[in-house]
Parts: sequence; C-alpha cells; structure tokens
Amino acid sequence: MIELPVLNSTASADASPRKRFWRSVQHLEADPGYSAFTESELMTGAQGSPGDSSRRQFLQLMGASMALAGLTACRKPVEHIMPFVRKPEDMVPGVPLQYATGMEFRGALRPLVVESTDGRPTKVEGNPEHPESNGSSGIFEQASLLALYDPDRSQQVLRNGDGSTWADFVRFVAERDPGRTAVVLHPTASPTVERLAAALAARNAGSRVVVYDESLAAADASRVRYHFDRARVILSLGRDFLGSTDVDHLHNTATFARSRAADDGSTMSRLYVIEAGYSITGGAADHRLALKPSQIAAFGAAVARKLGADAPASTFDDHPWAAAIAEDLRGAGSAAVVVADPTHAAAPVAAAINAALGSWGTTAERFVSGPLTATSGLEGLAALASDCAAGRFDTLLLVGVNPVYDLPASVDFAGAMGKVAETVHVGLHVDETAVKASWHVPMAHYLESWGDGRSFGGTLSVTQPLIAPLYDAAHSAIEVLSLFATGTDRSGYDLVRESWSGVLTGDFEKAWRRVIHDGFLPGTAYASSAPPAVAVPAVTSGPDGIEVLVQPDPTVFDGSFANLSWLQELPDPVTKVVWDNVAAVSPATAARLGLSVELDAGQHFVDRIAVTLGSSTVDLPVWPVPGMADDVVQVNLGYGRSIVSRRPERTSPFWDTDSVTDVYGTGAVAAGVGVSVSDLRGAAGAASITRSGSGYLVATTQDHGALPDEGAEAMDRGLVRMATLDVYRQNPEFVRAGDPRPIREEWTDYPALWQSRHPADEPAIKDSPYFRNQWGMVIDLNACTGCNACTIACQAENNIQVVGKDQVSRGREMHWIRLDRYFVGDGADAPVQMVVQPLPCQHCENAPCESVCPVAATVHSPDGTNQMVYNRCIGTRYCANNCPYKVRRFNFYNWTKTLPASLNLAHNPNVTVRSLGVMEKCSFCIQRVREVNKRVNVENRSIRDGEVKTACQQACPASAITFGDLNDTESAVSKAKRNPRRYEILAELSVKPRTSYLGRIRNPNPQLEAGV
Repeated sequence: MIELPVLNSTASADASPRKRFWRSVQHLEADPGYSAFTESELMTGAQGSPGDSSRRQFLQLMGASMALAGLTACRKPVEHIMPFVRKPEDMVPGVPLQYATGMEFRGALRPLVVESTDGRPTKVEGNPEHPESNGSSGIFEQASLLALYDPDRSQQVLRNGDGSTWADFVRFVAERDPGRTAVVLHPTASPTVERLAAALAARNAGSRVVVYDESLAAADASRVRYHFDRARVILSLGRDFLGSTDVDHLHNTATFARSRAADDGSTMSRLYVIEAGYSITGGAADHRLALKPSQIAAFGAAVARKLGADAPASTFDDHPWAAAIAEDLRGAGSAAVVVADPTHAAAPVAAAINAALGSWGTTAERFVSGPLTATSGLEGLAALASDCAAGRFDTLLLVGVNPVYDLPASVDFAGAMGKVAETVHVGLHVDETAVKASWHVPMAHYLESWGDGRSFGGTLSVTQPLIAPLYDAAHSAIEVLSLFATGTDRSGYDLVRESWSGVLTGDFEKAWRRVIHDGFLPGTAYASSAPPAVAVPAVTSGPDGIEVLVQPDPTVFDGSFANLSWLQELPDPVTKVVWDNVAAVSPATAARLGLSVELDAGQHFVDRIAVTLGSSTVDLPVWPVPGMADDVVQVNLGYGRSIVSRRPERTSPFWDTDSVTDVYGTGAVAAGVGVSVSDLRGAAGAASITRSGSGYLVATTQDHGALPDEGAEAMDRGLVRMATLDVYRQNPEFVRAGDPRPIREEWTDYPALWQSRHPADEPAIKDSPYFRNQWGMVIDLNACTGCNACTIACQAENNIQVVGKDQVSRGREMHWIRLDRYFVGDGADAPVQMVVQPLPCQHCENAPCESVCPVAATVHSPDGTNQMVYNRCIGTRYCANNCPYKVRRFNFYNWTKTLPASLNLAHNPNVTVRSLGVMEKCSFCIQRVREVNKRVNVENRSIRDGEVKTACQQACPASAITFGDLNDTESAVSKAKRNPRRYEILAELSVKPRTSYLGRIRNPNPQLEAGV
C-alpha cells in the first residue's frame, strides 16, 4: 500500500494569514450536534434503508407481497404511439428543434431559445444571438418550463366558481356595458399590450389602467442600465443587483464578472455594498457594511456630501467608511458608479452621486421605456380599491396579477372586488384573487401564446408559441385585452402581426419571418436619454427599535413561481433554506431576544417568532444569518399561497409510502408552504418580536456534504483559496500555498492503488473513437456569484427529481451540482465575507467510486468521464461512501412513480429517468457530448472548441464555467488549466479530478482592510 503523509487539521506553518471558513453558526461555535453528524460519512437520515422500516414493517410488506404479485394495476398503462397523418417536413423523430422566443419578467423580455422534442418544449436557454443575453439565463427562465406542465394550472373558464366556457365569456364581454372599466396589469413593455390598453381606454369611458409590480412602489417609466465592465469602483446602496430577482440580472452579472478579471493585468473593479440583509451582491463585495434599511440613504447622503453633491446633512458624515468610499469614488471619476433600487429612498442619492462623478453616459445609462413600465405603487392601488368600493367602476379586469395576495390587509382589495358588478381575473392558477372574482379565465403560458415585448435595453422581440395551449380554455393576455378593447375575439397571432405591421419596413412577410427566426429585431434598442435633475430629499433616521425588511424571495420571487417544485427545493443563496420562508436576524439579535436553533442529527429545529408591525402580525420560524445588521428582521415574499387544485389527494395502503413521499400528493405544491408576509408591507415604525413557539423543523442544505471540522479543513486542505489583488500580483501562484502540508510535491506523482489496471490504459478504451477527446471543466470562483442558475439548468437538463422538505432535511436532496456557501471571518457577530463554491462530480481519473462498485455500475468512459450505468446499479451506495466530495445522490424512493402525467412531458428524452435504488450524479452532460459526437462523425471532422456546452456552463450569466477537450492544448479549458490560480480540491488524495477551480481574488481598499 502506498504510504501518504498523514493529514490532520492542525494549523498550517505557513506564515501567510488565513481566515477561517465556516458554513453555519453551529459550525463556527463547534456545536456538538454539528460534530456528531459530520463525523459520519453520510447524514443520519441518509444512512438507513429508504423508508427506515422496522422488522415488523418488513414482515408486513412480505405478507402483502403475495397479494400484490397478482395485481395488474401495478403496471403502467399501455400507451399506443400514433404516427402523424402528414409529418411536418422539418421534423425528424427524436431530433429536437429550436425556436427563438422570450419570457417577460418584471416588465422586460428575457430573450430565449427553447428546444422542442417531437412537438413538446423540453429545455429553455438564453438566446446566444441576442445582444443582451449572450446565451445565458436565470433560474426563473429555466424553471418556466415546469410552469408549462404544472398539473395545478387552471384548465377551465369559471363563472362564480362554476364551470363555464370561453364562448360564454366572449358573449358576456360583447353584451356588457363598455363604460367604467378598471384594468390592473403587471409592468410590460409589449407594444401590443400598450396598443390594446390605449384602445380599451378609448372605448371605455371613465376607464383606468393601474400597473403594479412586486415592490408596490411608484416608479416612472425610466430605466437605468449599469455598465459594470467599464467601472473601477462600484457602490451599491441596498440593491442586490446580482440577485436573481433584479430586472437586469443577466446583464449585471455578465458585466460585473468581466470587471473582476484579474489575470490579464487589467484594472479589477472594487465593490462596496451597504445593505441590511445578506445578499448575493453582498457576498461578492470587497467591503460590505451592514446597516438598518432606514440608514442606507443617510449613509449615501454622507458620501454624496463629501463628493460635493447637494445633499442634506447626515448622521454618517463622520463615518470613516463614508470618507474612504468617497475618496475612492472621486479617484475613479466617471469610471465609478453608484447603484440603488429605483424604488428605494437611496435612489435619488445614487443619481446625485453619479451626476457629481460624471458617470451618466459612461458607467450608467438612462432609457425611457413605454408607459406601462411605470408603476402606480401602493397608494395607486389603495386609491383604486377605494374607488371600486365606492361603486365608481362596473367592471374590474385583472390580468396576470394577484392583488388579493400581494396587498396588505389594510387595503382590503378582496372587499373592494365584491363591490364591483363584474370582476374578471386572467391567470395561470385559480389563486387568491381568482376565487374572489366573478369570472376566471385560464391564461396561456408564454410557450403557448403569441406576444411581443422589449428587452431591458429596448430591443424589440416576438414571443412565439412552441405548442398549442394544453387546455382549450387558455387564452393569452393580449387576446383578453383585445376582447375588451374591440369586442371581437381575435387570435394572438393576428394581434401581434398587426402591431408589427407599423414596425417592419419593406417586404413585411420576409422581415416577419426573419424576426420570428432570430427572435428579435436588431437596431431597436432604446435611445439613451439625459438623466433628470434630481434633488436629494432630507434623510431621516428610522425607528430606534427593530426594523422589518420585506423583499422578494430569491427562489420563488413574489409568489409567481411558488408552485414550481424545482424552485421550492432550490436552496436560498445565503441561508440555504428550502421549502420555507424564515425571519432572518443577526446572531446578536437572536441572542438578545433569547432565540435558539437546535441541531439534532443534522436537522435544524428553531424557535418561531411573532413579528408585529403596526396592526399586522405574522408568525415565522427564526433563522440567524451572520453579517446581517442588528435589530433587523428580513422576511421574504412569495409563500403562504392558496392555490386551488383539482387533483385528488393521494392515498395509499399502509405498505406503500407513496402518500408520504409524493410532493404533488396533497394538492398544489405551494399550498401550506411558508407564511404570507404581505400584511407587513406599507406599515411604518418599529416592530415588536415575541417568541411564539419552538421545535419547528427548517430544512437547510448549508451543512450537507461538510467534512469533519471543515473550518480547519478549508484552510489546511485548501478547499477554497482566495487572496487579495496585491498578493496575487506579487505571487500569481498563491494557490500553491493552499496545498496541504506536508505535501508539496506534484500530486500527480502519487499513483493510484490500481494504476496498472487503470481503465485509461485498457486497449478497449484506447481503441474507442471517443478516446481522442478528454473532457474537463474549470470553475472560476472569482466570477461565480452563487446565483443558482447552474443548479436549475442541470435539473431541467437531466430530469432531476424533487424530494420534498422532510427528505431534504435528511440529506437526501438530488441536485447534481450543489453550491457550498462559506462565511469567512473570525466570528458570527464580526464583519464576515461570503464565498460560494459550485461542486459537481469531479470526474476523477482515479475515481474512488469505481474501485468499490461490485457490479461495475460506475465506470470510466473512453473520453475520461466518470459514468453511471443505471441498469447495473443495485444500490449498495459503496460509491457514495467512498466519494471524498460527497457529490453522489441516491434515489431512496421512486420519485418519478408518483409524478402527475403532465410533468412527464418536461423530461429530456435523451436522459434516463431514474428509479428507486439507483445512484446518480453529474455526468458532464454526456448526452450533449454524444450528440455532437454523432454530428461530427457524419461530417467527418473533429469537435470544435466550444461546440459542446454543459447545461450549467450554458446558463451561467457570469461565464464562470469552462468546459472542453483537454487534449486540445488551445481549447479554452486547457488555457484555463494553465491559469496560475488553478487548483484541485482534495488533490492530495491522488484521485486526479478532471474539475479544477480558479482561486478567488479580492480587491480591498487598504484604508478599510483592517476593518473587514
């Protein structure tokens, strides 16, 4: 046996300072519960048999087996495949087609390319030809595919809760009095919607159009785009511009990642973040200051005054950070930029600072968009509700909105609806607003309907359907608006063409076909406009007590995506909580209030608190988050939904666990998940908090996959390696200092125990035509923000199933790529940094999983990937036990057996759908590799660099993932492997992983570094 130097977790002799990495407060404080579950190879809940059954249950199952053996109902029903009567000329069975389309999000169209397999959409990607997308996408675009096949989608027109028809609804609209109509819309930049809204207002005397979004704040029609790749210094005043909920998330992430390039000698940007809660943007910051929400604008005013802007005096005028940041911004001049949410009190402060710096036109650009991107705010909605209650409207049309859920109880929108003679709701679900309306019309999904819109920068795009509406009653928003505006029932296709007839010049049909093919019309971006003169209002201090911060959830947004199981099970980027919303507080605030979190066998049991603000109270589980401002409670929207489901509740006999494990078995996915916090919106003043209970289970993945005493391991074994820009300039190979002592030799010098019988040396491998390509991956920690796009893209591509809250709490989540989040610092109450490390299968050349599998289910491919042969796997889980990275997933239950029929349509036909007792893990999207293999073999050529992209790589807006052929010395991945920041984690084990990482670089301000 090869003798390797013994590794332990003693402090390194390296003289360079290192900060401690830790996953949670329990980890940092060496909680006995944390040590107990990390000492085991697998979490306690993930070690036993699938159902943790007893011997008695086993005998019961065996006794029932004789009866079950003769039941034909256990087999799936036979389905007959019917051929086309006349096959479309461009369709080849099994060969997918791609169509350009778009998805509207917060009033801006996200350009997409959607793959269709045999007539059904199966994968969503960004449009690589669009000037703003560059092929990337976010979690909401990726998960929108699941919304198409959502089994709880509304399927029937309802009249006062009873079934009706589209024909009846058309008749109702034609016969009604067109006067006094109120319309409530979400923000949109659709030319067709704007045209129809204007026509509706002209036809309906006394009509009113109200637009609102999740912020419930009034906003004008202007948009500001930030060019972070042109910036040297960036200051964020409370805006999570890298977060998934930001309207310009993709552009912000891409340009920010480019600004952080440190390898070519270019100037690397410096990011300051002032925020109350911890966000993705805060995690990417070089310096982060936690302040209460009401203090952020005041801090910005102090910076503005030091830059000579006309701003009022502030309590932060003497704050050392204000002086240091102002000096840094002044030095960068127009290459500096300040960002703030347009609805936040800090927005005018940010605009004034940008004007003082000369940033407008360089790092900040203002557009003026269409009228329906301006929002009315909470006051406008309250005024509409008051007018409805006073009987000033005969008809209320609600299109794609849910004000009964969104608005606080003080507005009483449901009561106002009851005072209107006819209320019409158009939406994807029979939701909280739909059940209060006299008419409900199912809305067609964007993949089923024609539409149009503008991207954030203004480029005109067409939304084309890939499939006919799954339900005959479903109609698009523009079809319903047209019905009210003209009184006639017209198709969405005709309405969109009519709008574009005034846009396209020359041969309309030719230009139209080109737009449909490309998905957008070049040269139609918004023109830049001069920023308006902004006066900075007086800034006041907030309440002395506890402040409440209400914000959209980073996974389910404002509740619009709450019924998508993929997003419910997607860990929050910071807390890593799934299937819940929590009241996040700082550890110091939790300690002061006597709130606790108990860790038992890897599961977290927390106290619940009642948060009272004004006359409203919500009850939530508490969750301490390091780095949060003290005396702040952060709560997320989007939970506590009430969606009507027509599916019967699943019941099963005592020997069958389907009813326990079926995520869809108890109705709508979102029903009963979390708590609605809408009633806290709009209220001012200090909040009171009282402990209301204890022992509530919160499912979080933050400690899953942790090594024993990982804080020391992360330092001594170099799991995450980071340095300042100055250190990197002085020592480009600083990552070598992270190699664990006493190993200092090349780790490739350590052979595997089975080196003489290594698969790569077998003739069958070398004779394979695949052998000429050797695949590898590099992940740049300096670019990755932790936005989760890779996780959802992988889930959609590889048919990964959800398991539910209880199973996640047991460590049984199925994601093939997890994002390990580490806090970096000396204490939970001290200023802490955050770093994220994506961890897929490392595809080791000396894979430990392969050597222990008794049935050769996990094997090495000729092109160097570690593969799972599913029909060989017998579920020993030896491979998971032997994997040092803990990236393998086991199907404890048959998750696909209980899926509603519609969800099977979302499955990628090129990837096996796994069943009970099978191990699975990242495959480097081998199906995509083989697809290109087949194409180049027919064309008799080699694979070009970049021709194969994994799902995670394609979706990543930061371009943090590079994949390619290691045999090609000029490939992007080979060049990345030669980067001096490159390292492999746990390389000392001589497993020779094919996945490498590039160390993270920080660019701190020397004046503030001592306080980080």
